[in-house]
Amino acid sequence: MVRVTIVGGAGRVGRAIVEELGRQGKHEVILWTRRDPCKHQIPGVKTIQVTDYRHENLVSLLNGTHTVLAFFNPMSDPGSRNQIALIDASVAAGVKRLAPSEWAGKVRSGIKMYDMKEPVLDHLENLNKDKKVIEWGLFQPGLLMDYLAHPCPPSKHFDTFPLFFDLENARAIFVEDGLRPVVFTASEDVAKVVARAIDSPEPWTTDGGIVGHRTTFKEIVQIAEKITGQTFTIYNLKSEDLEKGEFRSPWIPSYAPNLPEETIKNVVVPFISGWALGCYNGVADVSPAWNERFPDIQYQTVADMLRAAWGRLQAQRASQA
Repeated sequence: MVRVTIVGGAGRVGRAIVEELGRQGKHEVILWTRRDPCKHQIPGVKTIQVTDYRHENLVSLLNGTHTVLAFFNPMSDPGSRNQIALIDASVAAGVKRLAPSEWAGKVRSGIKMYDMKEPVLDHLENLNKDKKVIEWGLFQPGLLMDYLAHPCPPSKHFDTFPLFFDLENARAIFVEDGLRPVVFTASEDVAKVVARAIDSPEPWTTDGGIVGHRTTFKEIVQIAEKITGQTFTIYNLKSEDLEKGEFRSPWIPSYAPNLPEETIKNVVVPFISGWALGCYNGVADVSPAWNERFPDIQYQTVADMLRAAWGRLQAQRASQA
């Protein structure tokens, strides 16, 4: 048994990992949150509120920790200051392993929206340049499959929005022909991989791809049409328009409803355009590094996720009728 400190993992994929580690009960699991810890009571997990990121405070809190898993929203951590502070404190406290907040696609993939993440990897590499002071690894599942289940994801703790695919309204967005490969992995499966990695004595890999289901957006729509019996409306985007920051579609997927027009123009469109272009250029076509490390782990398919989500959506509609 070791102490695992999870920083900021109260929602989405972080929550899935916290719940899996708590359920297994193999380790002492501590969840840090900026909010009231009473709102994040998870069986087998101790939750504490941490808002003071001064070095001495972080080192004190991390003393005795073996593994740190970081989950930071880059929009609320400008310059990755808090994450880098966490890394430095982890080294000072003698933490053995660390996973930075990289829980999606490949960071060094040449897309502008990921520029803000590169300093964290640069910092970790520089720390070990002359002498290894901390073991670190990546867990990159491509896109989280739970988003395909919107508005009925498997967990109430995973806030979703229709990321290029809208099961409820039978519509999707393709960049060009929708045939570029993309990896989707369910958050529950990411949690299984991380739990196994914590147990494993083997060094963590920095080529940290997790492949749940390698597919294309065109194939996802074909699967959805077969499951739902609906014909999806497809909006095709051109890659050259996205490169210019233009999102030429009557449907603009948004992470929140009823946003002001200015927010949609200045925040949502750059965000969604960056992801669309990134997927087209392979940001989510990750390697199966962790699959090869743990070949016995079984992964959900897109069909599994959509079939379950469609059932929940139908039940929701029936209850509201």
